[in-house]
Amino acid sequence: MKKIIMFFCAAALMTACCNQGNKTCGSQEKKECCKSADPKKIISARVFIQPEKVAEFIEATQSLIEQSRAEEGNISYSLFQDPADPAKFLFFEEWKNQAAVEAHFATEHFKQFGETLNACASTPADITIYDSVAEKKAE
Repeated sequence: MKKIIMFFCAAALMTACCNQGNKTCGSQEKKECCKSADPKKIISARVFIQPEKVAEFIEATQSLIEQSRAEEGNISYSLFQDPADPAKFLFFEEWKNQAAVEAHFATEHFKQFGETLNACASTPADITIYDSVAEKKAE
């Protein structure tokens, strides 16, 4: 479990631009920094499950998804299964900002799910965290 949790956390920290976290910016310069430092986050995580553990994995995800969707900074949280390879899944998550991602990684339900994922996975997860650019205005 520690490997997966540490990987998620390291990936989240690598995506942070600057760490001001200033929600009410005064100057135009600060407004631009806040915009770029606190963008919406998208996480895509491809997971590969041992074929005999697919049902166990799907069952475990139900609680994770429900609790994650209820988190303060969550915008959306979905799991998709590859129709051509039923042991291949994609988590697609949308979060308000980096702080919401970090809070999610610290939750007990996320940590508990990491144990299940470790027991069910056939290979390490492939995780990418993206910053939204849609909110940035063209100059």
